[in-house]
Amino acid sequence: MNAGGKGSRISSLGVEKPMLEVKGRSCIDRVIDALQQAERVGRVYVSVSPNTPLTRARAITRGAEAIDTGGEDFVLDLHSALRAIPADEVMLCPSDLPLLRPVTVDLFLGSYEKEGGESYLAMVEESVVRSLGLTPSYVWDLEGGRYVVSGVSVVDRALILEDKYLEEGFYLHGGVDLALNVNTPEELETVRRLA
Repeated sequence: MNAGGKGSRISSLGVEKPMLEVKGRSCIDRVIDALQQAERVGRVYVSVSPNTPLTRARAITRGAEAIDTGGEDFVLDLHSALRAIPADEVMLCPSDLPLLRPVTVDLFLGSYEKEGGESYLAMVEESVVRSLGLTPSYVWDLEGGRYVVSGVSVVDRALILEDKYLEEGFYLHGGVDLALNVNTPEELETVRRLA
């Protein structure tokens, strides 16, 4: 799980983004719960940085393994974290999906196990994102529909570390729990309303 970014779009709230609370529980707690309760997830790693010391402490308290990264560049941090994880395939998940549910994680990973591939992305229908009052930054045309990347994926660790192009497969999901990444104060309010 990536939890080491600067959270610049929401930094005005004065709290590390993963530590923002939704109904009395932090985003990081909610995502760790979903991953730990999912039947198809093994170990939970949280990529942290000097930007997120409270998140690091909380992840360790919750039984996740913290991986320290620089926190300056997403791709460099991703590579740093992947080098520390002893697995061939890794599920990537942002720490700002506080509505994520264990059943969704298991459905996604079950679909990946059937489909396989070098990279498998969880996508959300554009209409679901827009129904929440949000404007997607990038929309993909796939299989006759329009989809937004959720941030959840499974990747071939070795190929990423070799900077290889990964063939992509897609999990076309329409659920709200994958649709709401908390990047702005407005998105946080939407999540708090729906939680």
